[in-house]
Amino acid sequence: MRGGQQTIYTALGGGLDLVTAPINRAPGGLISCLNYEPRPEGYRRVKGIERYDGRALASEASYWTISYDAGVASIAEGNTVTGATSGATGKCLVAATITAGSTGTLVLTDVTGTFQDNEALQVSAVTKCTANGVAVERGALTDTLDSTYLQDAIETRRALINPITGSGAIRGVWIYNSVTYAFRDNAGATACVMWKSTGSGWTSVDLGVSVSFTTGLAAGIAEGATLTGATSGATGTVRRVIVTSGAFAANNAVGRIILTGVTGTYSNGEFLQISASTRATASAASMAITLLPGGKYEFQNYNFYGASNLKRMYGCDGVNKAFEFDGTAFVPIITGMANDTPKHLACHKNYLFLSFAGGSLQFSALGNPISWSVVLGAGEIGLGDEITALVPGYQSTMPVFGRNKTAILYGDVFGGSGADASLKVLSEEAGCIEWTMQLLSTPIFVDDRGIRSLQAVQDFGNFSIGTLSTNIKPILDRYKELGVYPVQSVAIRETNQLRLFMSNGAGLIMDMSKVAAGGNVEFTNFKLTKNDVDLVVSAVSSCEDNNGNEVITFGSTDGYVYRMESGTSYDGYAVTAYVRMPFAHFKQPTIEKRYHKATIECSTTSVVALSIAADFSYGSLELPSLSAVDLDVAGGGGFWDESNWSQFLWSQVEGQAEAYISGIGTNISVVVLSQETYSDPHTLHGIVFHFSQRKLKR
Repeated sequence: MRGGQQTIYTALGGGLDLVTAPINRAPGGLISCLNYEPRPEGYRRVKGIERYDGRALASEASYWTISYDAGVASIAEGNTVTGATSGATGKCLVAATITAGSTGTLVLTDVTGTFQDNEALQVSAVTKCTANGVAVERGALTDTLDSTYLQDAIETRRALINPITGSGAIRGVWIYNSVTYAFRDNAGATACVMWKSTGSGWTSVDLGVSVSFTTGLAAGIAEGATLTGATSGATGTVRRVIVTSGAFAANNAVGRIILTGVTGTYSNGEFLQISASTRATASAASMAITLLPGGKYEFQNYNFYGASNLKRMYGCDGVNKAFEFDGTAFVPIITGMANDTPKHLACHKNYLFLSFAGGSLQFSALGNPISWSVVLGAGEIGLGDEITALVPGYQSTMPVFGRNKTAILYGDVFGGSGADASLKVLSEEAGCIEWTMQLLSTPIFVDDRGIRSLQAVQDFGNFSIGTLSTNIKPILDRYKELGVYPVQSVAIRETNQLRLFMSNGAGLIMDMSKVAAGGNVEFTNFKLTKNDVDLVVSAVSSCEDNNGNEVITFGSTDGYVYRMESGTSYDGYAVTAYVRMPFAHFKQPTIEKRYHKATIECSTTSVVALSIAADFSYGSLELPSLSAVDLDVAGGGGFWDESNWSQFLWSQVEGQAEAYISGIGTNISVVVLSQETYSDPHTLHGIVFHFSQRKLKR
């Protein structure tokens, strides 16, 4: 049975498989992993997360070097350096000890403008030295200095980005018109506050004031006008006018006005005027719009009004009224329910749908999300189970999920005599656990049986429900045993993935990239950890900005808002990631083999450090496991003055990590470990094993 060395290549892919018998497992699959994601080309270490508050991301930071002469006095780290002629500015990244007449180099970050040669470089209008040339981005002379300065710039910027002021977890996060909005309870947990991202960090949003009115006159009340209380003298800018009955044209309009920038308090019974002309009468004193604490927000952007600039943000949280927001006017939506606290929403076929306790699904008038009058076409549909998710616009229908029930809402007209709505129950046993529903090519959700899909098959209207998580059932079972439960999920459309976040900071990655070509869904594990502290996701969203870019944002129990799929680290801390392959026998399960070497095929845009270890014969105690071998895989560029063309790879190409793994056994399992902070994610494509046959294991 003995022979010379042989090689065999194993392509990596397939994800976790914890149910197939060990002897039958595909050698490129996984039996354990952390922070790698399945991709069509193998396993890629997950991208990073980084805190966000509207300022430039830490990962976008850079540095500049600028030579100086005619030194006058030192510049401290953090000082703003200004070009006296150009007006260009930059922050001193590395303290510069400057003496009279000295020369040297300044290292700056956050540079704006263009420094000029020979101009005075000043701090607070005091000259410190003179520019001897122009600023050069990433102008360090060595790889080591480049890494040092760049990492310093990244962490300097990261330190400026703050959590949201308040207490408890982030309760909601969303992007509207390329601005990130977030909700968090105040410090005393007596109210919830809405915040917006700005170039200087988080800024609280003034929700405005509401004034109820009667006797609205034909002259009307225009948005943007200044409304004055004739008696109180209160003033404010009109943002929205909601008519609930009557009409201005008939001089009998009744409703409410949403104002911002209010000074004073409008009083009950006073005339409401514009330019000293009475337009209505206040029917109650004005009230500031506030939010109760403790909710969990859900959002959708939608245009009910036709014009391209009238897309608005809709939200609800199960504690407060639903709302409409246009970036300025925050409009509570009054449905007339005694407990007007909807928990889930959907904008579907020009109706706003809201779910209430008891399985009540209610919808607005057509094209008017503020109107909930039955006379105008609003109505209600009962599911018969507590509603946990709504999926608008799927196959021209709207799946409606309860905790233990699934139904499909058909039709185009839902209210009035012309209604053609029909709610058909698909399953009385399969339902959705709240906050786990995501729409990829089909709705994907978690129920008591695992991760499932709502799949349209054959003709329109014919649906089936299938389970996708068979291969990872032991993980889901273990979560249940430990009392760990799903808290959020998000679809990452760019990679055709779903991320499921658990209550302990761990989670699952489900990749559907191969499904369209007839392949299987693949799963891996991840865990969000900063400085050995687990991050629990309390709110998450996937939105497009105004440029069509997908932006994944989440809020955590630590009060920070983070960008996901961003940067190289877990907010400045290393991402610990590993994959462990099944015990591969190379179709010779009873032949003892001597293993000599394993070569990992890996693509990367920068140098990445990998550690490789192996176990033999199912980890038999009779056979020693290989100690970890640390390797550097190169796949990036170098500096011209010290790199040799035969020693580095200039562009993104395949790298190889070779490990000598001397050991004996009938099979082998390899573990690849990565702990990186500033290296770009890498992808493991395959392994070449070098081995020689020994004897038949009897």
